[in-house]
Amino acid sequence: MKVFNKTLLITAITLATTSAMAVDVNFSGFGTIGYSQNDEKGSVVNGTTNKGSWGQTSLLGLQADVKLNSKVSATAQVKLSEDATIDEKMQMTLQMAFLSFQATEALKVRIGRLRAPFYLDSEYLDVGYVKTTATTPFAVYGQAPFPNYNGMDLIFTHYTDSDLEIQVQPYIGKEQVEIDFSRVGGGGKLDANYLAGINASIAGDDWKLRAGYTIGEMNNPAYNATSTTEGSFLNDDMGSFLTVGANYDNGALLATVEFAKRSVEDARAIANLTGAYATIGYRLGGFTPYITYQAQETDDKNRAIGVNSDFNALSLGGKYEFAKSNVAIKAEITNFEFGKNKARGYRNTITNSSAWGLDPTDNLPLKSAKVLNLTLETMF
Repeated sequence: MKVFNKTLLITAITLATTSAMAVDVNFSGFGTIGYSQNDEKGSVVNGTTNKGSWGQTSLLGLQADVKLNSKVSATAQVKLSEDATIDEKMQMTLQMAFLSFQATEALKVRIGRLRAPFYLDSEYLDVGYVKTTATTPFAVYGQAPFPNYNGMDLIFTHYTDSDLEIQVQPYIGKEQVEIDFSRVGGGGKLDANYLAGINASIAGDDWKLRAGYTIGEMNNPAYNATSTTEGSFLNDDMGSFLTVGANYDNGALLATVEFAKRSVEDARAIANLTGAYATIGYRLGGFTPYITYQAQETDDKNRAIGVNSDFNALSLGGKYEFAKSNVAIKAEITNFEFGKNKARGYRNTITNSSAWGLDPTDNLPLKSAKVLNLTLETMF
């Protein structure tokens, strides 16, 4: 997998550098400096601690787009951000590295390392500047264990006589990601042996409707090699992921709603989840106040492991864009209310990977918590 990723990156960089005189090359980037802190001593809530952190939401991304001719192009993107498995350690990761072929006016074929099209915001998942909120609603965007995959997709685009854009995107591939399952005795790499899905959308001038469905086979070889408990973890188990969303933006009023449902068969340490959120905001010149409500429910409370990821949260925030600068600042305060597990009381299982990586401190009694997020974001 690492060899595959490095090959893609080297190919894309080579195309961008050696052919710069003959082709159209565009470099761009984005960045976020973020501070986050919660009000509960000794607890981790949505990746934040009571001590505060600059690393949890801070990142820097660089992208190269190379147009080789009228039909073929290449894209590579790297990101510097906090390591998901090691606190306060920054790492550089390859996010995307793919070739695109415009087969017809309506059909584009892409192959390589791609962004998984799970959500409304998938294509600009890390580009905070273009989004309204300081944080991504965790009840939906925290359910998938990875944002990228290695494989291919087909993008069919059709424009109707009434100027509606209809897009259908089937895709197939595989992925491997480092996951911390230390609380339930596992760890190491989570393998998506294969994944396949379809994403469909229809959009007008100021609105968009989207739905997606993905299936895949998952495995945790490091844990399964030593486990004697059948079904306690992932052993070539099938999973599915359904998402539906809509947004509206007329230049002043903006609103977004999204729903997600995750299911994994037989793996008792992995929660089946249902989540949704709604955001509404209003632009007042360069300032946009907004409110977000999100909720997540564990569909199958695990009595053996004690997994309970139930929560709801209300966020109040604001975004201010500096004119003609591609720079924005945001402030957001979120109040989390956690679900109750009869065996262990209130539980905080809101971590960076939503019960894909369970934090060792999540068994502390915690009924509610407040989280503050401050960000400075740019795109260049």
